[in-house]
Amino acid sequence: MPKSKYKLAAEIYKSQKTRKPVDTPLSTDERVLARITDGIYRQPASALRELISNAYDADSTEVVILTDAPRFSEITVRDNGIGLSPEALEHMIRHIGGSPKHSREGKELGITSKSNENKSPAGRQLIGKLGIGLFSVAQFTRHFLVITKTKGDKYVTIADITLGAISGKQKTIKKGDRYEIETGSARIWREPASDKNSQGTEIKLLELLPRTRAELAS
Repeated sequence: MPKSKYKLAAEIYKSQKTRKPVDTPLSTDERVLARITDGIYRQPASALRELISNAYDADSTEVVILTDAPRFSEITVRDNGIGLSPEALEHMIRHIGGSPKHSREGKELGITSKSNENKSPAGRQLIGKLGIGLFSVAQFTRHFLVITKTKGDKYVTIADITLGAISGKQKTIKKGDRYEIETGSARIWREPASDKNSQGTEIKLLELLPRTRAELAS
């Protein structure tokens, strides 16, 4: 794939040697932000369903959901799917709500079938929307980790993501000839993997909001 257009991914790869994380803002347009704030992911189950849908599209055969019940201060969603390369991770955080699935770019990023952009690499009919899952958790946490690895990669990619308030005054970021709303920040780095042949993605939802903790406990 044309690596040159994935500038953030190039910086993420460099962190293997420098050991310095890469910091980048998150942004999206008003249309996508409206989808998140109108309540479609207000229930924890709705957000978890979105994450599981993405795991299914990544050809996972197993998804594990862990909690620290009865406190419910955090939730971990772990799958054994194909994982995300730094290029795919860059696209996810640079185009929240703009899924590369069902497109030629999905083939380039290795998240869809090489012969059919509407199916997963293993031939499953795609059901999720890569990218929306990031904001699907905004109703019950502002802080989470994405820990992901593709098979054969000697490194694990880790993204520490903090979401800004989804209401109130927010900064705008210019992207080409348009503006997007800043909705958070990410710190990303790479660490040596213990198993080169392992693959999958783990999402750790941290510091769950009091309202969500009460809902889960009930």
